[in-house]
Amino acid sequence: MKQFFTDLFSSIAFKFTETPGAWGLAHILYIAIGLTGAVVLALLLRKSSEERFNRVLRTVGFVLAGMEVFKISFFHFALNGGDIVKTAGLFPFQLCSLPIYMAPLASFLKKENPVRKALLTFMMTYTLMSGFSTFIETSGILQEHVIPTLHSCIWHALLVFIGLLIAFSGRGGYKFRDFFRGFVCFIVCCNIALFLNILLETLIPGASVNMFYIGPNRSSLVIFNTIFDRYGWVVQMRIYEMALSIGAYVVFLLARLGARPKKAKE
Repeated sequence: MKQFFTDLFSSIAFKFTETPGAWGLAHILYIAIGLTGAVVLALLLRKSSEERFNRVLRTVGFVLAGMEVFKISFFHFALNGGDIVKTAGLFPFQLCSLPIYMAPLASFLKKENPVRKALLTFMMTYTLMSGFSTFIETSGILQEHVIPTLHSCIWHALLVFIGLLIAFSGRGGYKFRDFFRGFVCFIVCCNIALFLNILLETLIPGASVNMFYIGPNRSSLVIFNTIFDRYGWVVQMRIYEMALSIGAYVVFLLARLGARPKKAKE
């Protein structure tokens, strides 16, 4: 069975003739198609009923889950030779992976549930920010293999779509306490990621796992790796949390400004 999947995924492990670079044709197409598509689709669905909005949340969550299973399988069998030690680092609990869990969960909660509002606010801020950042900084999505590159482009475009849909539809939180609840979600997830980093490396000796890039291993993110080298992973983790939360709060303020005209009409 292992050989079957190895042969199957290896047969589609196509490489680009030349790895796509920043602001090259692939990057420009990603911006033109991915960003435009996300914005247009979010605008078209912004007036959806609560039932339809929930269906969209569930659909996006399940599509992302299916895509993640496919990606991990591709890497495990085609690129990592079936070695779980190499694949362990792909466990789906990065910042950009959270809508897999949050979108379906929010869709099943009642409209007035504070947990639902916190999850929607998180996706409207942190998720939208992380998805949009890839349209500018592409080092993590433009890869030498075609399948992972397409996966990353579609994935992050979906993150932008779901974040914008929540903002455009007015279903996110627009009070400071709403953002604070989203911030609490972020901090909780950071600590879960840290726990999983330690747990997986304990259960799978030799594995290198650094979800959220927070530690205790060295961060691969620019600037944060320098902070790690000078001050250690604890300081790096706290600065990471603060920096991302500031960015998310800026997105929150922009979403709040955009929501004001709608509230005035109501």
